Amino acid sequence: RPDSASHLALDLAGPEALPISKVVGLYRRWLGSRPAGEFTLPGSVAAGLYRVGDAAALLGWRPPMRSNAAKEIVRGAVGDPQAWITATGIQPSSLEAALKLNPATVQERWFARLYFVKPAIFTVLPFFWIMTGIISLTTGWRRGVDLLVGTAIGPLAEPAVIAGALADMAVGALIAWRPTSRLGLFGAIAVALFYAIAGTMLRPELWNEPLGPFLKILPIMVMHFVELAVL
Repeated sequence: RPDSASHLALDLAGPEALPISKVVGLYRRWLGSRPAGEFTLPGSVAAGLYRVGDAAALLGWRPPMRSNAAKEIVRGAVGDPQAWITATGIQPSSLEAALKLNPATVQERWFARLYFVKPAIFTVLPFFWIMTGIISLTTGWRRGVDLLVGTAIGPLAEPAVIAGALADMAVGALIAWRPTSRLGLFGAIAVALFYAIAGTMLRPELWNEPLGPFLKILPIMVMHFVELAVL
């Protein structure tokens, strides 16, 4: 309307100020989870975790637990909704009422349960690939070469071990770097398939090893598909 308010800065706030523990409790009840236990981290430990989040951000990820979040927590996110109630006539509902109007679905429950699984996977698998390559070039060098000696590619055993180690480290680095993570996951699946096929041709007896070096390729590949699903 011609007489509509303009050039206003309005706080979009609910009718009650809630501490974070209350917000967490409401969401856990909404998801059907048990109440969470509470404990307070020492400031130095919390600061260290924020720095871990900042380090992940340098790799292109956007974790919510970063130093900027710490500043917002100290500042506090509070506001007075009365001005926008007056300007719009809209009465804000409480968080509890809003959640009751929108029951949690299976999608929300899956998301909540996978929330901490995702960073765990994206930490462990790059570490796995990079360390596999490093071990192949250092303490595991002789073992890797000996596995190929006496096979059809015996004369190329050392170059093959070097190529495999470099491929492993490249895959791990690609997964760790957010802009190339998807490419790295597909690369890891391709490398794992190649290892399974080539290994079956060169050393089929490893399928029958007690520690299952070839059998472990299967769950590792499935884990990469999980990563792709939650990326």
